[in-house]
Amino acid sequence: MRVVDLFAGLGGMSCGAIEAGADVVLAVDSDPAPLKVLGANAPQTTIIVATLGEGRDEVSLPPAAPDLHVHLSTPCTEISVARRGTSADTTGGLQMIRWAVSFALDRNEHSWSLENVPTKATRALMAELVAANPKRVAFGVFDSADFGAPQSRRRLIAGPPKVIRMLQGIPYARRVSVRDAFNRAGKELPAAYCKNQTRSQNGRPTMRGVETQSFTVCAGHALTWCDADGKTVSVMTARDSAILMGFPLTYTLPKGSRAAQRAVGNAMCVALSKAIVLAAIAVRKGDAAVSVETIAVPEAPAPPPPPTKKRPAFELSHRQYRRLRRRVEALEGGMSISRSGAQHGDALLD
Repeated sequence: MRVVDLFAGLGGMSCGAIEAGADVVLAVDSDPAPLKVLGANAPQTTIIVATLGEGRDEVSLPPAAPDLHVHLSTPCTEISVARRGTSADTTGGLQMIRWAVSFALDRNEHSWSLENVPTKATRALMAELVAANPKRVAFGVFDSADFGAPQSRRRLIAGPPKVIRMLQGIPYARRVSVRDAFNRAGKELPAAYCKNQTRSQNGRPTMRGVETQSFTVCAGHALTWCDADGKTVSVMTARDSAILMGFPLTYTLPKGSRAAQRAVGNAMCVALSKAIVLAAIAVRKGDAAVSVETIAVPEAPAPPPPPTKKRPAFELSHRQYRRLRRRVEALEGGMSISRSGAQHGDALLD
């Protein structure tokens, strides 16, 4: 299947689509910095810098076809509850979602998907669009952790009803912990816990252990490594965040820690992207479901055992020393008996 990635950013959708076996033929975004990095990571993909939306740049896409899937990750900054904006602040973001759905329907796309944050406003808008187009639009809310991501990241996904039902029918993948993800990447964990920017009711930091999934990776600020008491060990690097997002270590990130964190946090989680494309491929092939083997998350390799210090050849254990001492004493005892016997024989001869 061919994939077009609109509002592509750093390429979370593109990366997941490639892992699903698709060909990403086009990626479009208004920010040239992360888009250039996407192009470096996926050199076979055509990248176009353009501002999408009503009355904005027009981009030539491949014609709608059964083997083409168009994905739209419309901006969520204005809508996200993390911003705690007013209703007026969400207008632009909601209008962009409405435009994106209309764009896919007007092109008569066989397969498409839209991703954004699940808020009361976005759910209400999607319910309205589903009511107006019940045979062409459906949506659901999905947690990337259910598809093998090492973080909790809930997203609203819309698309044709068959694609959404197929995505809903994908069995849960094996839960992947932060430790699993870092072991697979071959990186050591800086601490046993991580925390976000919130506080619990008792005023303590909100923390999670590395044996479970992390909090959602954000664009504005990274998560923080901490100890069991909530004391900061270090702030997560952009590469740490990228591991939690599912990007491979070979995936190049933008230069500069702030730019890299912003691009990673704004990206789509690779595990969910892969699941969407697998669902689209299964619908096109007429499959009843996505097989468990297709989405299986490999077990993280066990960490290598700590190096053992070899005992020098001349160094003996306590047990070996006692055993050798007993043998020496026995030999000395036998020699003394032999000597006394020989002396007694000499006396008799005299």
